[in-house]
Amino acid sequence: MSVDRGDSLVAEVTGMGQAGDGVAKAPDGRTLFVRGALPGERVRATVTELHSHFARGRLEDVLRASEDRVSPPCPVFGRCGGCAFQHWDYGAELRHKQDRVVQALRRIGGFDAPPVAPAVPAPDPYGYRAKASFAFGGTAARPVLGFYEAGSHRVVPVARCAIQDDLVNDVLAAALPAAAGLALPPYQEATGEGLLRHLVVRASRRPRASAVMVVATEADPRLAVWAQRLMDHVPTLAGVAVNVNPARTNRIEGPVTHVVAGDPVLQETILGVPFLVAPDAFFQVNPVQVERLYALALEGMGPDWVETAFDLYAGVGTLARLMGDRATRVEAVEMNPAAVAQGRRNTEGAPVRFHVGAVERVVGQLVADGLRPDVVVLDPPRSGIRPEVVAALLDAAPRRLVYVSCRPETLARDLRALSEGYALRSVAPVDMFARSDHVESVAVMERARGLPAG
Repeated sequence: MSVDRGDSLVAEVTGMGQAGDGVAKAPDGRTLFVRGALPGERVRATVTELHSHFARGRLEDVLRASEDRVSPPCPVFGRCGGCAFQHWDYGAELRHKQDRVVQALRRIGGFDAPPVAPAVPAPDPYGYRAKASFAFGGTAARPVLGFYEAGSHRVVPVARCAIQDDLVNDVLAAALPAAAGLALPPYQEATGEGLLRHLVVRASRRPRASAVMVVATEADPRLAVWAQRLMDHVPTLAGVAVNVNPARTNRIEGPVTHVVAGDPVLQETILGVPFLVAPDAFFQVNPVQVERLYALALEGMGPDWVETAFDLYAGVGTLARLMGDRATRVEAVEMNPAAVAQGRRNTEGAPVRFHVGAVERVVGQLVADGLRPDVVVLDPPRSGIRPEVVAALLDAAPRRLVYVSCRPETLARDLRALSEGYALRSVAPVDMFARSDHVESVAVMERARGLPAG
């Protein structure tokens, strides 16, 4: 039976794909993805896209609901592109995330029986995010602030985000009232005109405080007036910075950031260690779960004292600093100079040395220079690690590899490449981003017997 765009189909949903898309079969045999449909449901959907091997459909009606379907607490869920699973029981979401890791390791990694533990749940799947990037839209007379609609750059106005820390929501609520009368025009992607692009808000737990970075096309003096008003409106707000991004790009931040009110550098405490967080620096957005993630990574280093450890893709040095309590020396590699500068501050007094540059270049040079780590911890971006890094690790032959992953598919690919010299001992998924389709994991590999130490 042929299928065309606009057709209305009744389908049985058998699984869950990415981004909250239920997986079914179209009458012509193609895989049909229906956003908002849940496994076990019978739904009616209108076909919106046709491709050679799959189709996409818009959910029109749930004819038979899953027992795991719940009412989402957010009024814009389904329009806003931030969450995927507010309509799904949290236990079912966790089982899906564990299974996603298992299936990736089987299908891509070639591991027949991957040792994957149940996903570590969040204590609360709501109110956990300590950072948000809100987009501006509308006009100077009637600005709006919110998130982009799923699959678009249309701004969905948001009064409060259910997964954000209360301090983040406090700033969100005050931002537009504080700008009243200043005639600050929102940026228009279609023309490249306007001033306000994004409002980036951070919060910290210990101590409780918030900070703001306004992303604008230029350093307009009215932004300083707005910043001071915002400080007056929000007692927990420690400071405001302005980041200038004049480029016509989807990238949020530009190259220059300057402070216009207070001090926007926050302090966060992870596993008892304080860290400074600048407004434009990368830092994990779920401080509760990152403690569990990093505890698993440190446990993966093994029970013995480590002489030399590598921390690859080190960011602002959070893991490197924690590793310094278990190692004589830690060689940290990070390509972002601003992150390295902050990392050096975060690791003062710890046995950590930073190297600036791309990991695929620096780690090979370290090994060529004779450095042989006992343990390597790596926390790469979603794209995973390059073949040059795999080659350098196999050459260095540390006794353990601890891979912190934010994407199961690239984790599986990389573990398969590393299994040439290493055996996979454990994989622990951690739900860092509850109600989204993202899942982090900590995988531990041990040097295989017969592989000589580097």
